[in-house]
Amino acid sequence: MNQVDIARFEFDYDTTWAAFFTDSKLRIYSRYGGRDEHEPESRLSKSSLLQTMRESLEAHKSARIKTSEVLPATAALVWHPEPKSSTTPLDIPLLKKGHNGCVHCHQIREYSLLQAYHDKRFQRELLFTFPLPESLGIEIDRAHGHRVAKVRDGSPASDAKLSAGDIVIRCADVPTRSDLDLRWALHRLPPASERVTILVERQLANPGGSTARSTEVTLSLPSGWRQSELSWRKSSRSVPSDWGFRGAALAKFERREAGLPETGLAIRILSIKPRGFAQALGLQKGDIITGLAGETSERSLDRLRSDMLRRFAPGDDVRLTVRRGEETRELSGKFPAWFTEETTVP
Repeated sequence: MNQVDIARFEFDYDTTWAAFFTDSKLRIYSRYGGRDEHEPESRLSKSSLLQTMRESLEAHKSARIKTSEVLPATAALVWHPEPKSSTTPLDIPLLKKGHNGCVHCHQIREYSLLQAYHDKRFQRELLFTFPLPESLGIEIDRAHGHRVAKVRDGSPASDAKLSAGDIVIRCADVPTRSDLDLRWALHRLPPASERVTILVERQLANPGGSTARSTEVTLSLPSGWRQSELSWRKSSRSVPSDWGFRGAALAKFERREAGLPETGLAIRILSIKPRGFAQALGLQKGDIITGLAGETSERSLDRLRSDMLRRFAPGDDVRLTVRRGEETRELSGKFPAWFTEETTVP
């Protein structure tokens, strides 16, 4: 990735695989790929890749035939928006200074987070990139790539009357031919956005069969809609959060020895440093975390940290339930300020 123009070829750098479909001028018809907290290839399929390829070829053919007619209004349905300038990973000062050899995708993301912290512009919102359509109630047909398979009840998509079977053909100013196109469109919305307009192709029944009609729907964007699980992301190790402790989930025999249920949250503190989150809440070595703000579902340490990053910002009140010896205690304190001493990425 060393010399790749990451302003043009932007994608989720914590991904399994990604592809771009472009013309000879590197105008992008579609992005394909991406992943989430589930299996690494759960958002990929051969059939959806072929669907994206077919649609990209059709768009390319149409653009070539109507070159003289491709004016700005038409281009908005053909190519992805063009970047205003180009940039490469080596334009990230910390990366250029601290990294030798090949630059891997996740390292771009990690150095970007560290650079934002050292430039004093880091904020929690930077953690949540390429939002999932599921956060708006849209479940995508994985075999197709940008057709709605299901709309969740009570969601923004349901309120906007989006329907199963609708094919998303544009989101905001991005023509969509894949799941990643839709996520990129959501990713690039301005931070203060309160709604997004989606253009869908909808099949309408009539006496002579069915016809397709383009319909615009507007979805409200609720608080926290960008947030998603972070624990699977390799770049999460470079988040500037000073935890001040190491820990591990208990095995079943350890739970029995501690007199804890076989399921539920149970993470033992293995070591402590007198700083950060551990100091703010008064954690001690040997404590077993059994609850976060009264919630006790089982999870790994990485998942617990992800949950805390999703729920709290510096200065917020945090409450943990811990087993300390034979006692159960409630610990509370302020989520600490962002902090890291790191300037390089492994």
